Amino acid sequence: MTTLILIQHCQSEHHINDMSGGWTDTPLTDLGKKQAEMIGKRLEKQSFINDSILFTSDLLRASQTAKMIGEHLNLHAISNSGLREINTGIAADKTKKWSNENRNPKIGNQFDLDYREFQGGETWREFYKRVCQCMDSLSKENPKKQLIIVTHGGTLGYILAWWLKFKPEMIVSAYFSSSVGGISTLSQNDFGQHVINTFNDTSHFNL
Repeated sequence: MTTLILIQHCQSEHHINDMSGGWTDTPLTDLGKKQAEMIGKRLEKQSFINDSILFTSDLLRASQTAKMIGEHLNLHAISNSGLREINTGIAADKTKKWSNENRNPKIGNQFDLDYREFQGGETWREFYKRVCQCMDSLSKENPKKQLIIVTHGGTLGYILAWWLKFKPEMIVSAYFSSSVGGISTLSQNDFGQHVINTFNDTSHFNL
């Protein structure tokens, strides 16, 4: 990889309908589609796009965002389920109210890597392991390419942790909070250090 461009998917129906996130699979809103167009137009102006590969989570809100961006860049979006948000098990397709009432009991208020919030879902440790395995694979298969990745907020944060070589225990005390349609750019410098060049840039929505 030469660089990584990470994009959080745009506004989805679950954002405005009081639905849970995770593996709830909802499409973009009309606003979300406009946001994806803005991102595509912004990236279209960058001269290095021809050396890029576009990957996306296979969940609808990400794959629709990626498809619209790809149309501007003349890139086909490749789906990868490893880029999904955390698996929320039985809470998928449920309301936030239902999810709050049916999550597994948790002891204490500290972040617990091994807490399984919902039956059939992932723990945070399992989620991070999945994201790391996915990124290890993508980087190994595309060593000289720029990767554009459309994914989810939690996944994007864990890609950053993977980039910085965090051990699982390190994410207990660190969190990267991105927002809808935000763009983050990662690269390596001449010393081989992993750099976060920009994080959660949403300036394209202010034009």
